[in-house]
Amino acid sequence: MRPDELSDSLPLLAKELARWGGRVNDLLPIAGDGSDRRYFRLRRPQGDIVCLYHPHPPGSQVTENDSFYTIGQHLRRQGAPVPEIYIYCPEEGWFLLEDLGDGNLQQEIQRLGTGPAGLELYRRALHILVQMQVAGALGFKTEWCFDTAFYDAALVRQRECHYFVRAFLQGYCNLPVDLEALAADFDHLLQQALVPEVRFFLHRDFQSRNLMVHQGRLRVIDFQGGRLGPLQYDLAALLLDPYVGLSLPLQEILLAEYLLLLRDRLDFDPDAWRQRYDYLAICRNLQMLGAYGFLSRDKGKVQFERFIPPARASLRRRLEIVGREQFPVLGQLLEIQVKE
Repeated sequence: MRPDELSDSLPLLAKELARWGGRVNDLLPIAGDGSDRRYFRLRRPQGDIVCLYHPHPPGSQVTENDSFYTIGQHLRRQGAPVPEIYIYCPEEGWFLLEDLGDGNLQQEIQRLGTGPAGLELYRRALHILVQMQVAGALGFKTEWCFDTAFYDAALVRQRECHYFVRAFLQGYCNLPVDLEALAADFDHLLQQALVPEVRFFLHRDFQSRNLMVHQGRLRVIDFQGGRLGPLQYDLAALLLDPYVGLSLPLQEILLAEYLLLLRDRLDFDPDAWRQRYDYLAICRNLQMLGAYGFLSRDKGKVQFERFIPPARASLRRRLEIVGREQFPVLGQLLEIQVKE
């Protein structure tokens, strides 16, 4: 979408931009990723700002924009390094935000590698994650959530397990797989992955493209899907992230460092915690493959297709770690894909 397409339909935006010394036609598009949100930059001598445009007419239901605003304000109050939200206009579906630049963790790791400098960035990400998970749960109101309030069995089954089957196995791979064939595998996964009443703040997409590097600091974006859930999921999202492709030994090093940070804040059984991590890592892998299949096939965003092989390999490794015999049908289907 071009800025000139916005000028006639968003009079409130035009009026607000004038207060900031700009016009709608001055907005410069910023390249997006997998979402339908549109980002623009307004360059100003006194400091650039970002306009996020995502039309969601306000109504009785909480919208994604509402969640972005309320969860973002909450996380900022709790000390999480999220962008400052200057203005939110629910009527027209736009925000004016702090500009965090264009560089993200993925790009920094591509530049630095995974030596000491790169690992230091990941250690900073772990500090941010632990603080956000624990402090972000304090005072969190589930009515802020536009999607679901909890990462629970219903979400995992529908949005990760079934999504994987529909969008990846059936949609992307064209396999005539019936959900019922995987029911026992998925039931076992849910039983092993989830513990009732374990509720911390969960970002649900805490990966390298959602960690901006701005003025030497890591900043968190795309938090509108936040909810309450287990700690392990966001750590898995960061460590399994195929955009970077951390080796398994490096994943283990960072996981151990995360547990040390967590131990300073919580009492828990590290062995039981780690075991559950492996199953939640499988959940994350299913979600990634479903998303990449959907984005590349249904949305036509073929740039995501190249992340399917590493995500699939990551899922196969995780099945080996927990024992492939626990997931006989899933393991067999992944082998078919490797052969093809």
